[in-house]
Amino acid sequence: MRKYKELSKDEKKKIQEKYKKEYGKSDFEARLKRLLIYAIVGYVFAIALIIYSFIRPEETVGNLLIAIPLLIAATIFLIGRFYAKQNVLEKLASKKN
Repeated sequence: MRKYKELSKDEKKKIQEKYKKEYGKSDFEARLKRLLIYAIVGYVFAIALIIYSFIRPEETVGNLLIAIPLLIAATIFLIGRFYAKQNVLEKLASKKN
């Protein structure tokens, strides 16, 4: 049983196509897209808060106390999305062999 990372480019493309066929319109893919949207929105709001805190220095601490956890949460969403998809690709690769 080989891992997805160890496969050749052609094998990875085949598994990606199989993933798109099986999970393309599934609830799992919708959840992955939702996590990506949450992460993007989190990054945008965090960056906006950081920029706003430099413009209005009297509100710096409050904005940074909101922006930093928001950046951390958005990063966790992106990492979780990556690992969830990677886990499914690993399962598909192990089914193939």
